[in-house]
Amino acid sequence: MDRPKEPRNMKRPETKGNKSPRPLMRAGRVASQVALLLAVCITPAMAGGKDLRAFYMQNCAACHGPDGSAVNAEGKRLKGRDFTDPEWQRGARDEKMVKTILKGKFFGLAMPGFKEALTPDEAQQMVTEIIRKSKKGQPIAPEASAPAK
Repeated sequence: MDRPKEPRNMKRPETKGNKSPRPLMRAGRVASQVALLLAVCITPAMAGGKDLRAFYMQNCAACHGPDGSAVNAEGKRLKGRDFTDPEWQRGARDEKMVKTILKGKFFGLAMPGFKEALTPDEAQQMVTEIIRKSKKGQPIAPEASAPAK
């Protein structure tokens, strides 16, 4: 968009140190573009919504492990569930897992709730597509780096 041209005989507004405000405006524009780029890269969106695998790696892997086995130190300390345990898988109900994902455990101290970040449908998809399919030794990789089938 073209800006109207200033007459040549008009002085620009005085700024600190008699410098033009344009570099600051340009820096602000660049900063906002960088922030937008980071927001797009940090929260990748897939065709059907969030990349829940990336969400898992950012929010769940610290306690439940990158493969869901909860064998890392933080997982053991907080008694994180081993999603890869077949016995636990048989006894766990999807509805209860969805509720735990959304509300958390022990007032958010043992596990935070993600009701602000995930919809109930996304939490259900997290259970059926990630937790139920986790296998010991196979990291839950984000969609972009998941091997094509």
